[in-house]
Amino acid sequence: MEHLVRIVNDTDRQVLAWLRAQVGDARVERAARQLGHTRKPFPSAVCRYLGMSAPATLRQAERPRVARDFSVGDRYLSLIRQHLASHSAGR
Repeated sequence: MEHLVRIVNDTDRQVLAWLRAQVGDARVERAARQLGHTRKPFPSAVCRYLGMSAPATLRQAERPRVARDFSVGDRYLSLIRQHLASHSAGR
């Protein structure tokens, strides 16, 4: 079935497997052929075409959050506050 649908990552593979289990291979194949006149459709497009919505647990895998360093921005904000405080004190 992957020869008819564009699979980019593991989430796409899981959505396609879920969709095949829900509506059957024949309907998925017909929908993919109907949508894929010029290019292979994504699994999400096949889902929309069939009026289905993949479960949220399949749609997007959780990505670990990367710790961000705000020290440069905090330093600039501190300088701006000092600058504003010196101008308001001079008035």
